[in-house]
Amino acid sequence: MPYHNIPTIVEETAGIKYYCTCGESAKKPYCDGAHERMNTGKEPKEHIVDEDRRMSICDCGRTSNSPMCDGAHSKM
Repeated sequence: MPYHNIPTIVEETAGIKYYCTCGESAKKPYCDGAHERMNTGKEPKEHIVDEDRRMSICDCGRTSNSPMCDGAHSKM
């Protein structure tokens, strides 16, 4: 899967977001339904953003705090 070893930094707006966890979305960090088309067995991570803010979204697939980056990519 096309994961990357760096987080995706986004200027996020408040609201309900669905972040990709399969690594296949063409709209990363957001889910575009690729997990269903490609039958990855993974589901997007729903996350409520309370206020507009900058966020670091995991793109390595190893975070223990999904969808947020916890630095797991740097421990390999």
